[in-house]
Amino acid sequence: MGLWLAGLIAAWTGVGELPPCVAELFRVTRNTNANVVVYEARLASPGVLDERDPVHPVWLMLAEDGRREELNLFEAAMAYGVEVRRGSAGEAVMVALRAKPDLDIRILLEKGCPVARTRIAGREATLGLVSVEASGGLLPQVVHVEMIGHDRASGDEVRERLLPSE
Repeated sequence: MGLWLAGLIAAWTGVGELPPCVAELFRVTRNTNANVVVYEARLASPGVLDERDPVHPVWLMLAEDGRREELNLFEAAMAYGVEVRRGSAGEAVMVALRAKPDLDIRILLEKGCPVARTRIAGREATLGLVSVEASGGLLPQVVHVEMIGHDRASGDEVRERLLPSE
């Protein structure tokens, strides 16, 4: 049997290697520059979330040279850090962004790969992007935040704009 035929049979039957998991769960972008905060899943072992540090945010300095950079203490404590709400080694944990503590984000494994789930526009969705629009100036103020993801059931893109008072 040729290699191409074995690959075709594996695709039809679902047998074969699955694509590798991506550590990135979602990212936060801002209109102030091209730098982004990427939230990555941490696994204790394959298929098991790290209960102490299941989500690790890191800067991608895209406005500069693209390097990765850890959050500073202020950023981790007040803005871009995460708080683990409930956790148990294994299947799922709840986290919240420090800047939006009332937004529950569930980190779970699907087919062994980590995903971030939350409600967007009233629908259960896989979170992909949080886009922050802020005013300029020395102490910028948040104008609005847009959450973007995909509906869990249909796969359709879902968006929700949140105002600072929400």
